[in-house]
Amino acid sequence: MKKRQRDGLNMFFSAFMVTAYVICSYYIMQLANSVTNAAMYGAITIGIVVLFGALLFYATRVGEGKQVIRFSPSVLCLIVLPAIYIICAYYAVGLPLHDKLQDNSVVIYLAAIALGYGIPYTFTSGFEMVAAEDVYFPERSDEKKEEE
Repeated sequence: MKKRQRDGLNMFFSAFMVTAYVICSYYIMQLANSVTNAAMYGAITIGIVVLFGALLFYATRVGEGKQVIRFSPSVLCLIVLPAIYIICAYYAVGLPLHDKLQDNSVVIYLAAIALGYGIPYTFTSGFEMVAAEDVYFPERSDEKKEEE
């Protein structure tokens, strides 16, 4: 199979996966409407949306090459921790912004998507065309460049 055709197929299945997830989550949300406990309904909704963020990460990281594993403190501080705080402030009455978040559920959904996307992005950057030695032993790749 040609690379161009395989890339097109990967993108199609990624788009199909995201679309299928959105459709399935709609029906799961309709079933969750039957839950009488508002906190449980919120937890189910946030769980579904966090899963959507993780699926969105996977769908945007399809490709060839080596999986690059790394820890990104900037993503942790700028995406993951604020998303966790927003979700906690939605439930905890004493935290600042609780009243505002109760009135605006869109912010909760965006925070849950950011959390689902940010957690894997904190530890991996997806597929990149680099050698494994360059990732784990960058000083060796610098030595190879100097020899050439």
